[in-house]
Amino acid sequence: MKTTLRFLQQENARLQEENQRLQDELGLLRDYLKALSALENAADRLSSEQEFFPLLHKILYYALSLLDATDGTLALLDRETKELVFAVVRGAIEDDLVDFRMPQGEGIMGWVATHGKPSLVNEVDQDWRFSPRVDMLFGFDTQSMLCVPMKIDSLILGVIAVVNKHSGADFGEIDQTLLSILARAAAVALSGFDEGAE
Repeated sequence: MKTTLRFLQQENARLQEENQRLQDELGLLRDYLKALSALENAADRLSSEQEFFPLLHKILYYALSLLDATDGTLALLDRETKELVFAVVRGAIEDDLVDFRMPQGEGIMGWVATHGKPSLVNEVDQDWRFSPRVDMLFGFDTQSMLCVPMKIDSLILGVIAVVNKHSGADFGEIDQTLLSILARAAAVALSGFDEGAE
């Protein structure tokens, strides 16, 4: 009798844990679907934008909103000087950082611009690619960073970087996927301006 009771208690505890795990997964799926819906709405609005700088501001706004990040920048690649130009900045040092330039290969953003691959770093001080120059110049504290390239095929137009979640939580793979999708939509929208300028 005691053995049966113990088995039933253990099975009940296991089922409760399994139920909690499934509830957590369901919550994550709902959040992901909500984010995808917001992303689809953002992509539609980007494709209809007629002016260049309002488009850049909208891209960064959607990036920060989707990922619950405190700060971020959209940097365009200057192909002549091989520099990233911080075209739009939101957050604590936005007034100081607009038009700031850094070599294409410097820091995590520079690595992304050079290699055309996203980078998710939740402890920047542990990553050899991190450059503390912006933090030191402007008194900022970068804890975590997610950067994705804006590119069409192999042509890199720039980088979107989001920094430090409001909650202090880590960036995750879902965040990287969402930001990469937004960056692709942004690159398509930006390429229309490039074509118009030619």
